[in-house]
Amino acid sequence: MESGITYASGLISHYSADVRAQPGNGIEAMHQTMRIIALIVCLVVAAPATPAEITVREISGLNLSIVGVKGEITAGDANTFYEAVSGIERATVILRSPGGLLRDALQIGAEIRTRNFSTMVPADAECYSACGLIWVSGARRYMSRSSKIGFQAADTKENREYEESDVADAAEIGSFLTHLGLRIEAIRFFTVAGPLLSLERARVLGIQIYEQDGDKVIAAGQRPSVDVYVDRFVAFGFLQTRCSPFFHPQSSVNDDGAKSAFEKGNEIADNDLWIKLMLQQLEVTKEKINSKGVLLHCIDIEAKLRGQGLPTGIDGPSFKCSAGLTPTERTLCDDENLWAKDRAISAIYFYIRENVDSAARKRLQLIQREWLAVRDSCDGNKKCLNQSYDQRLGELREVDIPS
Repeated sequence: MESGITYASGLISHYSADVRAQPGNGIEAMHQTMRIIALIVCLVVAAPATPAEITVREISGLNLSIVGVKGEITAGDANTFYEAVSGIERATVILRSPGGLLRDALQIGAEIRTRNFSTMVPADAECYSACGLIWVSGARRYMSRSSKIGFQAADTKENREYEESDVADAAEIGSFLTHLGLRIEAIRFFTVAGPLLSLERARVLGIQIYEQDGDKVIAAGQRPSVDVYVDRFVAFGFLQTRCSPFFHPQSSVNDDGAKSAFEKGNEIADNDLWIKLMLQQLEVTKEKINSKGVLLHCIDIEAKLRGQGLPTGIDGPSFKCSAGLTPTERTLCDDENLWAKDRAISAIYFYIRENVDSAARKRLQLIQREWLAVRDSCDGNKKCLNQSYDQRLGELREVDIPS
């Protein structure tokens, strides 16, 4: 019972903040919290049934449903699951299962990912084989240090004991996991019988985890997988080198970011894995550059790093923000989503102007004035300005300023 209450408290911290924040809602929030506790304890602590029992409970006021899957996954459970969640927009699927049929498990997993549902294996609960495939399908994956998530070969027929999957089954699982974005080491872990999945092992395998720790939830971004640190390391390096002529960022900020990513990543993975993942990420970067160009890739990685709450060495637009600004300039100073874009367009303009003849320079100035007029017609509207900048950057995507 204690583990059920612990999980309830953790979910409340994630899903009921909006209720608690509403003025005058103190008593109702308290009652709603108690209903959530009772509901989740019921779902988490109840003994698993066989075959799978699929239940749905709606949490009033939170636009959240708790879906329980208990017992062995058998033929027809995928259809039962689909019918049960039809019309649900937001859900956490709580799993307690020894596994079961591969076909139905993959169909349930696909439905979970399509609907962007979260999955959870509570503290001390068991989730093996096919159940593990369902769990890893979650848009957010919750587990505790004592959750028992393990993998054998998934069963493909009813009424038989688990046995090793044949090549076709392994290929089907591999294809499914590849579509989820998992790398080969994680796919091997999910298709070969082995030890239980630990929090540390998940991060080495590149599986992002929301960790339940007592009554707290440690978000995936607080303890990222090694893949995230590799991605950050490469991104900071690219930002500091190839993107520098577009943005002119503070070099020390990106140097510190790359150093931090390297150190934290190497605390999780050994040197061989780090190098392997880094080389893979460099290939991914090369493909993106070939597809979008250096400029747009620079815009993307700056936004991605900033979206993770990381400094990128860009602390404003291309001009100094001071008094007497136009509506457009005020928005450019206020909206950090526009800073890198504004710096890039300014840098490209001055680079081209300094490297063309006088006739081309006049045409460039005319084009720039026309675009500025369109931009300023947004009158400070953020959405309009971002669209204007994105359109102009798309037109300039082939321009590359030498490092």
